[in-house]
Amino acid sequence: MKRISSKPTVYLIDGSNFSKSFWDHPRGGTPDALENEFLNWLEEISRLEALRSSCFRVIFDGGFRQIRSVPNPSINVYFSDSETADDLLLERAYFMFMEGVRCVIVSSDGEIRRKAAAEHIISMPCDAFFRLCDNELRKKIR
Repeated sequence: MKRISSKPTVYLIDGSNFSKSFWDHPRGGTPDALENEFLNWLEEISRLEALRSSCFRVIFDGGFRQIRSVPNPSINVYFSDSETADDLLLERAYFMFMEGVRCVIVSSDGEIRRKAAAEHIISMPCDAFFRLCDNELRKKIR
């Protein structure tokens, strides 16, 4: 995939996996700080022309914790509580797929991506999604 699709899509994002992948500061950042930085980035990319008609459902591992308020209605944040984020991602993606909703799982977890592929659900690694979005951000700056 060379560019992000402008078709309305629900991006189901493995929030813990993504935030730990790209916001791992050398001095160390708390998980909450990394999650906030990720959500700030996500808010910025959700306003890009190519992604304006899409929505983002971020699922973090664990129980509810206070995360900065996200005033953007296209971003929804969930917590897996006693389940795994992996199970929730796959369950929601499968439901959407069966309902004919275009969705993409964004996770670098190979097991999730293999299970998604077995169900004909589109997925992409976090780094690929980041690069595609970063390219769109750079176009906006020019």
